[in-house]
Amino acid sequence: RVVAMTPAKDPDALRRELVGWYLYDFANSAFFQSAMTVFVPLLVDDLANTFAWSRHGTSRPESCASLDDDAVQTNCVKCVEGDGAQIRFVDPVSGAVTYSDLPSLELPGGINPTSFIFTMISISVLFQAIVFISVGSLGDYGNYRRRGLVFASTLGAVACVLFVVLPSSASLYWLGGLLIMVSNISLGVSVVFYNSYLPLMVEDSALVVGALKGYNEGMLGDDEVYKAREAANSEYSSKGQMWGYVGGTTCLVLSVVVVFVCSVLGASDWWSYGIAASMSGFWWLAFSAPAFKRLPERPGPPPPKDVNLFLQGWLRTGALLKHLHRVSPNTNVFLLLFFVFSDGYATIATVSVLFASRELCMGALELSALAVIVPLFAAVGGYAWHAAQVKTGWSSKFVLVLNLMFLAILPLWGCVGFFTTAIGLRKPVELYVLAVWFGMCLGSAQAFGRAVFSELIPKGHEADMFALFEITDKGSSWMGPLIAASVVQTTGKIRPVLIYLLCAMVLPGGLLYALDLEPSIKAAKGDAGGGAKDGAEDAEDAE
Repeated sequence: RVVAMTPAKDPDALRRELVGWYLYDFANSAFFQSAMTVFVPLLVDDLANTFAWSRHGTSRPESCASLDDDAVQTNCVKCVEGDGAQIRFVDPVSGAVTYSDLPSLELPGGINPTSFIFTMISISVLFQAIVFISVGSLGDYGNYRRRGLVFASTLGAVACVLFVVLPSSASLYWLGGLLIMVSNISLGVSVVFYNSYLPLMVEDSALVVGALKGYNEGMLGDDEVYKAREAANSEYSSKGQMWGYVGGTTCLVLSVVVVFVCSVLGASDWWSYGIAASMSGFWWLAFSAPAFKRLPERPGPPPPKDVNLFLQGWLRTGALLKHLHRVSPNTNVFLLLFFVFSDGYATIATVSVLFASRELCMGALELSALAVIVPLFAAVGGYAWHAAQVKTGWSSKFVLVLNLMFLAILPLWGCVGFFTTAIGLRKPVELYVLAVWFGMCLGSAQAFGRAVFSELIPKGHEADMFALFEITDKGSSWMGPLIAASVVQTTGKIRPVLIYLLCAMVLPGGLLYALDLEPSIKAAKGDAGGGAKDGAEDAEDAE
């Protein structure tokens, strides 16, 4: 028998809760879309490179553009579109111009300064994995769901505000890495609790309540209930993603204005980036407060006595995965595919700003404009793809596969640049066009990925499953940045990372298309022989 997860909720109360849920996405998305995607990488990378030059045996050559006659100056640094910063030499006799790479720079420990930002992101996510699972069970007991959300959100926002102190000295690049870890981990933990509201709100939606009533009266079958849940999941997830992009884009636009004003006033790029990054923290704090007022406690059962809830997260997660492997192996396969492709599209966003800065020679205002394009079209794309699903009847999984294949076009086009210097992400205009394409597919891929994931969650284990979800969501990828750090450390270039990104889109997309998830979704909701009930009992055995 199909039953609701919680008693039906008053429609006005559900509407208020949904507003709060959307508002929190509006608040926290500024951190990833503005601070972590644009200003923090540029700031920390520039600080790290400047500090590395201070440790180098030779002084940094002057910029060719800053010298009196750019056409004839030699032994100076010139940024060559498609190749990045190069030392230019002009033959005094023939006038022939040649370029060579800059000397290899190192930070303490031998790390390349440009790979430092990727390394910090990877390390932060390793800590995330531990923290996510440790706190994942808290959302299922007592009043921890809302309390955990408020605490983690506030800690992350305050850490983001502190980026404003970094421009005071290049030697503070290490503090930038520490703040990246604290803010990134805190964001992920907050969204573990935030996303655990989604399956509960879906069960309270008018669409699902009506379908359950029809099922219990014998008028509707399992398929109708499944479709109602999928529709509600898709609607809430898409709208939440859309409002997140609206909030992130609005904050980003305001930050771009601040960067422009700072440039006009003669402030350095460091201070422009630092102030813009801290604005995301203030934004996060300001809009999360009204969101918390609208989100209810959603209490669970009392915590078990004489049980360590932090250890319980590991025990429950292990039991949950064991159960899924036994009765719903395709769910585990999806989790693996989800890990790879979400890591891939999150890494595209992380890498693109440094690629544009280092290899396409784009300045602060150009990068800011590029960053605005992606979330703006992501909001449009999320709405458009949802409308297409409603009109065509496509499943959430099918839309997700289409998004992944379309996202693969960006790294594929960049790989063309290995064989020619004319096209293949060799000019800034190419990146502007691909930013529109990327945005149109990114918001939808994230929304439908979350929707499909939500449908696979066994009842009573929302927080546990979303702890796994958060390991790769909200830009918390680790494998991509780790590969990027290794590539930059070895080659000094970012372009080879595109090969990994292409594989991370195409291979999981093809395997996901062939994966049958409908039996797993029905089992998770108790529509197939009480599978979800058995899973819950297995997990309870771990307690």
